[in-house]
Amino acid sequence: MAIDKAQSTLSRALHTTISGMIVQNKRMLIIAENLANAGVRNTVAGELPYKRRIPSFKTFFDKRSKSQLVALAKIEKDKSPFPKIFAPDDPAADKDGFVYESNVRAVLEMADMREAARSHEGCLKAYERILSMLQNTINLLKN
Repeated sequence: MAIDKAQSTLSRALHTTISGMIVQNKRMLIIAENLANAGVRNTVAGELPYKRRIPSFKTFFDKRSKSQLVALAKIEKDKSPFPKIFAPDDPAADKDGFVYESNVRAVLEMADMREAARSHEGCLKAYERILSMLQNTINLLKN
């Protein structure tokens, strides 16, 4: 009975760590998209360039696995202003001669990417530990 409860607890922990890794992968994809669009300017007068995207997360209880999981809640657009560059000869310039550059700051994105990678790594290490504990439980049952 105690071993069954331990396995149940360990399987719930596996679900939680897996959801954490999935969310961090999605976060890194969003960051990579932001980085790919850093420094991009508007190409048509009156249009704005790429807006930085910011993911947010939520936790929820999954009844099927009986686990607390994490998921991507929504992706918002950054409300910070676009840098203006005076370029009156640019065909995409507005009436005042400015073109707008994406509001993505590469240094901030790189720091965020590093944090996401470390979070993913932490989830992976926890996952490996849990698998090891499950293997130890199976070995105890064999003996």
